[in-house]
Amino acid sequence: MDHVEAGVHLRRQGGPGPDQVSFKFPELRFIDRFDNLIPVLEAVGLYFLGVFLESRGWNTTGGQMLIWGFFISTIVCAHCTFTINSLTHLWGTKRYESTDESRNNLWLALLTFGEGWHNNHHYYPGATRQGFYWYEIDMTFYGLWIMSKLGLIWDLNGVPEKVRAAHHLASSE
Repeated sequence: MDHVEAGVHLRRQGGPGPDQVSFKFPELRFIDRFDNLIPVLEAVGLYFLGVFLESRGWNTTGGQMLIWGFFISTIVCAHCTFTINSLTHLWGTKRYESTDESRNNLWLALLTFGEGWHNNHHYYPGATRQGFYWYEIDMTFYGLWIMSKLGLIWDLNGVPEKVRAAHHLASSE
């Protein structure tokens, strides 16, 4: 996320944009050019969903759907994501030796759909999943895995056996 944020800010300040390889896909070019369109469409869609539900007798309004479904959920999601770079460097366990204080934290992983397996990510950032073992809940990876089975995405990078073996070597010393 930090790299994405930095790329967006640099591009808007006249600096380099995202990796040129990604621009061979027209849908990514569209999203890059109209990056504000998707959130605006989501907000408008949620508002009118609330209006529709209210007309059908549900106890909600367009304003409620907009506030809770867009503004509050976006703020909570952003804050949960931002806490990863601070709290997972303070609390949790270190599976792998790293040059920083990154740690794995189950509670933050549950709150952020897998981002809490921060030490794993710092040790091997090339893996699609941040929970390297079956018992490390990583909801983001599960969603990506389902999309890969549906043929919507492909080339998910797994966790190599040598990475898992490094954990066993470190814990046995």
